[in-house]
Formats: sequence, structure tokens, C-alpha cells
Amino acid sequence: MNIIRSSRKMLVSRSGSSLAVHGLALLVILLSQTDIAFAAGDVFQPINSVFTTLLNFMTGTFATTAATIACAAVGYLALTSRIPWSWCFSIIVGIAFIFGGSQLVTTMSSGLGN
Repeated sequence: MNIIRSSRKMLVSRSGSSLAVHGLALLVILLSQTDIAFAAGDVFQPINSVFTTLLNFMTGTFATTAATIACAAVGYLALTSRIPWSWCFSIIVGIAFIFGGSQLVTTMSSGLGN
């Protein structure tokens, strides 16, 4: 119990000037590392190309054909009452999000001022 009280006293009795010194030191360290942050752009290029390839696959010819077949199959199953209409709606909205995702992101980014 005495250990907890003494640690609380140390935290409470810590002066504001030492916190300011630590904050200033942290700021200097972060500002001196900006060159590393700018150089890191090339490090992420392989990840960027993987996601670009994935996006092209998900919105390309194969995906368009698969989405068309899925819409036709879901429509037929819903028409014959083999699946609920709510599932059909969910599948169609999912397809719309996949193909309209880039437009959604662009619209949201422009609305934020980027």
C-alpha cells in the first residue's frame, strides 16, 4: 500500500517544467526524422502494386462477369422463393460497393478537402 502512495506522490509532484523538457525533446526527435519519412515512400511501392493488382482484378472483366452471373442467379433464386429477398438485396448492395468503392472514396476524400 505504501508503494502505491509513494508512486502517486511521485506522479503528482512531478513538475510541469520536466514534462515540458521531455515534450520538447520528443518534438526535436520527431522533426529530425522527417527525411526518413519522405524516403519511406519507395519502401511501400511493392505493397501499392499488390493492392493495385488486386483492385484491377476485383473490378476487371472477370469480376464483371462473375457479378453478372451472381445477379442473374440471385434474381432467379429470389423469383422462385428459394432465398429471402433480404439476401438478394445484401448481395446486390455488396456488388455495388465493390464496383463503386473507388468512386465512394474519391467523393469522401474530396468532401474532406484532400
